[in-house]
This record gives sequence, C-alpha cells and structure tokens, in this order.
Amino acid sequence: MRPLPVTTRVARPSDAATMARTVLLGAQTYVAFAPAGWKAQPPPNDVEMTTELLARRDTWALLAEIAGEPAAHVSLMPDWEPGGRVYLWQLFVRPAWWGTGLAAGLHDAFIAEARERGYRDARLNTPAAHARARRFYERRGWTVAGPPTTWRGLSVAEYGCRLPS
Repeated sequence: MRPLPVTTRVARPSDAATMARTVLLGAQTYVAFAPAGWKAQPPPNDVEMTTELLARRDTWALLAEIAGEPAAHVSLMPDWEPGGRVYLWQLFVRPAWWGTGLAAGLHDAFIAEARERGYRDARLNTPAAHARARRFYERRGWTVAGPPTTWRGLSVAEYGCRLPS
C-alpha cells in the first residue's frame, strides 16, 4: 500500500469548527453500539469551548490533512482531576481514513508532546461499548482505570497509562 500524503500542523483557535466536525463525524458512528434512540449531538457551545481551549498554552492539538482535506486530529490538556496527569482530550479520525494507521501516528504524537511537556501519566475516556477504540488504546498500553460512568447518554470507560520515557 502506498503511504498516505499526510500533512500535520498544530491547531489554532480558528480550527475549532473543523475539529468539532471531525468529532461529530466520529460520534455519528456510535449509533452502531449506543442505546436505542441515541443521537450524536455536540454540546451547544462546542466550537466556542474548543476555540477557548486551543487559545490556552496548556492545551495542544495536532491536525492531520490528506490532500488538503481534514482527516483527523489529536489533542491534549491538563487533566482537571488531581494528580498532575495529562488528558488525551480527543483523538478522532474521519471514517474515510479508518484503518490507515493515521490514528497510531497521532497517538504517538500525543505521547511525544505529553512527555515533552513533562507529563508522566495520562488519562482518557472512550465509550465503553466502542470495542474498536478500546482495543486500539489497550494495544498501546492503556488500562481501565475505574468503573464506567455515563456521559451524554453513553456509558464511558476511563483509561490511564504511564507514559513511556
């Protein structure tokens, strides 16, 4: 298989709408395992919140484009729970690019950025019934860190990991 012509760049606040669209496209696929009647609906202030977060120095996001079109992104922010961890805020790949290795490269970029910022531990949340995402994280050393919680009508699994040196 020919390598994808992927370009990446650090996201700016002006990229918030693009990131929100990528998240929505990914979340729309959750209907395959979500409770009956569940619909992907972004928070009402999603773009504004993302814009504000991207303007902060302690938040970072990397956008991936293929042939000039948005394909995926990964982002981090300090964890709001005590402990000095970093939070893998978002890792979403648009469905057309699933299975291409794009997510793995973005995950590696998250790990590198988190380590560069001095973090040793990380946390993330993913839908508990999203078997594909859970396998992805578990293959990379993430382990379940607590019982599932509910967020926006979905059962969510929390994962943690010690960041490699």
